[in-house]
Amino acid sequence: MAKQIERIQVAFNVLDPDQQRLYEHVYGKINSSGYLKRLIQRDLDSVMFAVSTVADGLSNEDDFSLGGFI
Repeated sequence: MAKQIERIQVAFNVLDPDQQRLYEHVYGKINSSGYLKRLIQRDLDSVMFAVSTVADGLSNEDDFSLGGFI
């Protein structure tokens, strides 16, 4: 199977203590690329879960009026 690898760079300002901590955390992983990909996947999964949860709660039968907010 052929592969096409694309790269995205992440820059850390290691003079900023918060970014230094993030850098050290990611750098300390055996597979930092895989670790970052898993974080992105979790983020996407949580967004999709939130969207589906909201969509499940909506119904065409619901009568919503802004009048109660004015």
